[in-house]
Amino acid sequence: MAKIFKYELKRLIINKFFFGLLIISAFYSHQVMCGDILIGVANTAPFSGWSYGEYLAKVLPVLLIALLFFISFLYSKQEKCVQALTKATPIDLFKFQMLRFGTIIIAFILISVVPIVYSVYFYSVNFHFIDFGSLLLPIVVTLLPAILFVFGLGVLGGRCHQGLIFILMAVVLLISFVPVPYSMDLFGGNFFEKYPASLDIVEPAFLIPVGVIIGKIIFCLSGLMMMLVGCIQKKK
Repeated sequence: MAKIFKYELKRLIINKFFFGLLIISAFYSHQVMCGDILIGVANTAPFSGWSYGEYLAKVLPVLLIALLFFISFLYSKQEKCVQALTKATPIDLFKFQMLRFGTIIIAFILISVVPIVYSVYFYSVNFHFIDFGSLLLPIVVTLLPAILFVFGLGVLGGRCHQGLIFILMAVVLLISFVPVPYSMDLFGGNFFEKYPASLDIVEPAFLIPVGVIIGKIIFCLSGLMMMLVGCIQKKK
């Protein structure tokens, strides 16, 4: 399994497509940080949890599209031919599928590290800000639920038809511009931008309301359930 894992990971990240995504992620992170985040969000500091959450929320659609591209590789015509051979071998299909999911997650983490590393550089150089531990909560709250939920949707969509994954990419872009209730805000852009202003406090401390936490947990659990369903394959 270790050799298969290394082969799958190498095939996924050592190609022009992956390096192109790294460049796009870095460029877009720079644009967002120097544009909307530089002056802060809702009258908070640019390095506050609110502004940083908004930064991640704006970068997130690009990251999720990259994630869906990785998932689409699993359901290409070439991969389906390989899977037909795999199902005829003694290999545990569930473990094999989880292994492939693991390589996608690692590739996605490498892409996601780009905007985070850039933000560390930007904050340290321009604001001499080094308390990056305070930004861990916005990272987890913003990235984890969206990753798991979109991953699950992509897996289920890909099992039906590869084209559905590309439709999901368009949906991801569209919903990033649609204001929704805080508890249903997958990206969190609406929450980070408007909630601190509603507190009527200058530079409010970063906190997550219970309703928003419950919504994020539901997104996480739904994504995990869809991923597990996607791992279940019948061996013909």
